[in-house]
Amino acid sequence: MMKIALILFLLSGVFCSQSYGTLLRADSLKTLPDGQYFADVTFFRYPDNVSAEYNLKLRVRDGIVRVIHLNNGGVVHDGINNEGYLYVGGQVKVKKNKRTGKLEYSAQVTISSTGIISTYTINIEKEAADVPE
Repeated sequence: MMKIALILFLLSGVFCSQSYGTLLRADSLKTLPDGQYFADVTFFRYPDNVSAEYNLKLRVRDGIVRVIHLNNGGVVHDGINNEGYLYVGGQVKVKKNKRTGKLEYSAQVTISSTGIISTYTINIEKEAADVPE
């Protein structure tokens, strides 16, 4: 009887340690909650090799960057648009910084329109105050 209790105790410890291990793996980390965020964005446009860096506000929904607010008052967004561009990507990726222990969120969006391809490489910093749009 004592051996059975000891075996059950040891097995429960093994299963518990495996479940704790999955909590710390990078692929089990959750994405950002829905909301508006500020992000450092690196813009690059092909074929003329124009690049720039911005701090922009964006909207995340269902783990995807859905709207990027540009500094000139415009926006690029997923879904149907009147401008004729194709919005691809935006999936938010989560990584734990080994040095600081903080979670880092990033995404990449590609916009293509009439032979011009633009990429937005996004590093999300912090949540933005909710401002009505």
